[in-house]
Amino acid sequence: MDAVTRDAAKRGLWNRVGEVALKILGLFVILEPIWMLLPFAGFLYGSVLHIQTLNQNPNTAWLTHFVFPVLTGGWLGPVLVVVGFLIFLIGASQIYWAKIRRSGLVTGGLYRFVRHPQYISLTLFGLGILLTWGRAMTFLAFFFMMFLYYYLAKSEERSCIRLFGEDYNRYREHTSFIFPGDIALRRLAARLPKLNLPAPVRVAGAFVATMAACFALMWLIQSVRLANRRVPYLTAAIPLGPADEGAQQLAIEAGAAGGVPFVKADRVVVARGPYRNAWAAGFAESVLTRLRDSETLKPFLAFLDAPDGDVLFVFCGPYDKPETPGQPGMHRGGGPSGRGPAPDPQGPHRVRLILMRCTLAAGATVEDALADKAKRAIKQGCVAQVNLARPKDEDFVEADGRTRGRGFPGEQRWGFFVKQFAALPSSARHPQAVAVPGKAETGTLILVQAPILRTRLDHAFAEALRDRLAASETMRAQLRTNGIGAGVVAVAFPRPGPNWYQAHHLKPQVSVFTMVVRLAEGATTDDLFTPGRRQLLSAFTAEMDFKIEPPQDSVSTITAIGAWRDLEERWDFFLSGVGGGGIHLHHHR
Repeated sequence: MDAVTRDAAKRGLWNRVGEVALKILGLFVILEPIWMLLPFAGFLYGSVLHIQTLNQNPNTAWLTHFVFPVLTGGWLGPVLVVVGFLIFLIGASQIYWAKIRRSGLVTGGLYRFVRHPQYISLTLFGLGILLTWGRAMTFLAFFFMMFLYYYLAKSEERSCIRLFGEDYNRYREHTSFIFPGDIALRRLAARLPKLNLPAPVRVAGAFVATMAACFALMWLIQSVRLANRRVPYLTAAIPLGPADEGAQQLAIEAGAAGGVPFVKADRVVVARGPYRNAWAAGFAESVLTRLRDSETLKPFLAFLDAPDGDVLFVFCGPYDKPETPGQPGMHRGGGPSGRGPAPDPQGPHRVRLILMRCTLAAGATVEDALADKAKRAIKQGCVAQVNLARPKDEDFVEADGRTRGRGFPGEQRWGFFVKQFAALPSSARHPQAVAVPGKAETGTLILVQAPILRTRLDHAFAEALRDRLAASETMRAQLRTNGIGAGVVAVAFPRPGPNWYQAHHLKPQVSVFTMVVRLAEGATTDDLFTPGRRQLLSAFTAEMDFKIEPPQDSVSTITAIGAWRDLEERWDFFLSGVGGGGIHLHHHR
């Protein structure tokens, strides 16, 4: 008898330990998304709500980016959070008032309708967070939380039966479990056959079913959202200057061999990189079209006038020779905030060209020469520092330009650049569509009203942002180099700049992440946001300061984004907060 009593006491102890552990874990799961996601969401996007009163005082300005989250689901999310919190307070007050009065079992108020109103409140609170910051981890945490709530509620009911006995059993008979009306499900469950599975199997099966429902719902929501997404944007026509007849007549092809993407025309091959400036759409094409116009390079390039002669290969490196090979920014760079590469001190239009005159083996092509060094022999070399921002009627060579002879370490330089290309992601080593600058006199700039929420709520701010970009000569020069026009457009995504969270919020700095995009044949700007109807070519960031009033140029710095940045991932990220069925603005300028 004593042994049976001891076993029962042990089982009771372990049950209580399990229940306490389950409650502690449930409390952590409840609070963890709030601790982790709200400060993060608020820091990124909180102040985009343009709450002027708080921003006027430095003592309260911090609230706008640590407390208020982004409203990705409209106002329904915050409303559910508030309603859930209020229900939680009401339910908790009933329980604690009953404890103070020692009145026993609580069956009135909210508990008249459901036995666990506090879980309804936390469910509404969680749904509000989902609608406010609906990311995959939030969905997983929510469904896991609901899974735990079910077993926590069952554990609490066993405790109530021990405390209140038959009174609680009678109370259970005429009240719902968690959600009002779920008492009808009890009758349905009574008619279903019982599987009588062991408890661990039932719990594991319930967990798998819960997570399966979570993933199915995420897939459904994402599919519906993408199918019905309406992206708000503004457009502007950008004057690019007179068309270049030479650029229009030159037949330029794109290709890749030996892991080196390139453009070529006749016997000139320009590698698209490896330095990040040269990854910009239209950059290698600009080098290709301007080489023969350079007076400085004419002596070295004279061999191209001979028919069926040697081939010129051109690689692009940093304008200033780096102290450490491969730096600065051959691949990635390091911006001060970690958001991208540091600005090139020489600007986005300058590179050092390494030109190599090569004799190809009999029957070999330029692709063969790039893939196999046995198929070519380097005869001469030349190094020139060039600036593509110089006017077309000026020599774009700014320094050097001397021909190198026997002492030129051609194979060493060639091998270095090939290693730089080999270190890039495989997607960056494929051919990129040709974008020839000078083919069009005007281009199209598209300002997407995301991810900054203020660009959607404050239309005047969005228009001012677009107009400043369209009027910026710094921006125009970059777009001219990128070959905007003739099916190639610029798509700009504004994001908070360095002083976005300061007290002078009314005059913010904005960092515009701009992508150069080629539209598919027959596609329009409305097709930009349809998969398969566009190709992302390259990207750059433009730093803007609204303290600089027009007609002065608000754009201060252009920074080219290298091949390490996954543009498709950036594109999806910037559009992740755009819901379906919303506004779809096309304001042209």
